[in-house]
Amino acid sequence: MIRMRRKKPDEPAKGLSGNEFLPLPVASTSADPIKAARQQLTRSWWNRFRRNYELRVSETVYEEFYNNGAGKIGEGEELERFALLQEAARLDLESGILEPAALLREPLGPSPSWAVADATHWAVASAYGCEYILTWNFKHLNNAAIKRRAERIIRDYGYESPTLCSPEELEGGLGDLDA
Repeated sequence: MIRMRRKKPDEPAKGLSGNEFLPLPVASTSADPIKAARQQLTRSWWNRFRRNYELRVSETVYEEFYNNGAGKIGEGEELERFALLQEAARLDLESGILEPAALLREPLGPSPSWAVADATHWAVASAYGCEYILTWNFKHLNNAAIKRRAERIIRDYGYESPTLCSPEELEGGLGDLDA
């Protein structure tokens, strides 16, 4: 996931001010038609809209890339994903972020106890004031029942929760996928 903030129309891309969060586009195409369609929507969003945002990634994104992607995907896809990571500013995972991340997981929070990375993404995005987390993870993040409880935990901890949504939701539908 990557964090980002919407830029003003006349604002040039710049360094570390502002935030949001989104998934890295996936170069390969899944045999699963739903996953393949989401991959295409993510590519379309990335190509059409990413320059409207200031992108941010946390250390957790790098860990996920190296543990779950690097060496397990084709070399071209690996290079593409790494280049995309380089487009985003890296946010430090400070010790104070780990406490709200733990509160988002069972037994106290709505996310499964093993969903450490998902809870950390949410806590980092909240702590850094990110506006959005873009994700296709409807099971543990972009899930109405989980969002409601997690937003309450984040708010009680003193942060504002970012809006969790899919790339399609952020731009109100992407229309033509070939763009």
